[in-house]
Amino acid sequence: MNIEAVRKQLNVLKLSTAAQEMEEVLRRHQEAASLEWVSDLLEREIDARAERALQRRIERADFPEVKTLEAFDWKFNATIDREKIEKLAALEFVRDNRIGLFLGEAGLGKTHLALAIGILAAKENYRIFCANTKKLIQLIDLAKQRNELDGLFKRMLSSKLWIIDDWGVVSMKREIAEEVFDLFDRRQYSSAMLLTSNRDVQEWGGMFPDSVLANATIDRIFDRAEIVVFKGESYRLKGRIVLPSLSVADVLPRRRMQDLYNPIRTEEQTTGNGEGLQNAQTVKAARVSEELRS
Repeated sequence: MNIEAVRKQLNVLKLSTAAQEMEEVLRRHQEAASLEWVSDLLEREIDARAERALQRRIERADFPEVKTLEAFDWKFNATIDREKIEKLAALEFVRDNRIGLFLGEAGLGKTHLALAIGILAAKENYRIFCANTKKLIQLIDLAKQRNELDGLFKRMLSSKLWIIDDWGVVSMKREIAEEVFDLFDRRQYSSAMLLTSNRDVQEWGGMFPDSVLANATIDRIFDRAEIVVFKGESYRLKGRIVLPSLSVADVLPRRRMQDLYNPIRTEEQTTGNGEGLQNAQTVKAARVSEELRS
């Protein structure tokens, strides 16, 4: 008869009175029978509650799909840095409110791996917020219209991990961009983030109405970030007809190309004031951009 084991299970179930009174009840009834059946029964209740709680966290996160690391085809693209992915999957970056950046062309597994890490975090009892960039913009816009922005911020900032997919695809109005910057700035004190993008880092500035907001937000994204660059053949296009790839240079006028690939300038650089030195995050972003294009 393992009384301590049963007492522990009762406490896990928050049945504190039952845990405190158990020995007295046993003495009163002079119970000498084994309590193994009770322990087994309580363990099933604990497991069921844990499973229901996990399901609620997954539903609240609003994952578009449930993905796992075990289901990922590592052999298809051996260039993916599996060691970095598995390091992120250990969730130490979540506990430290840091960032994981998955950068590279579409169809290489960035979203799959981000969602899989999100599921692992949910299993560790972390609350998750998951949205692609377009949905995030829509959520902020709708919350502003309904005067519910505080509620959205509370939901996101109380989530231990954010998963933001397809960053760099959609541009933002100033009022939305300012809220995104505010969220990313406040995130560092409460939440970790996984962000995926299939756009060159130099193109991210095009999401914002001006270079000041762009620089400030991108600076927050690269701060204490673990960067994983995805290269290789698209998994989604495997076995399909693939059209010849076009570079940005093939479809944009020459002048626009020069503007696009000029480094994002700080306000001091724009006005001619200051020394014109890029901060560490801007330099890091430029290096990642070069790696993506190589």
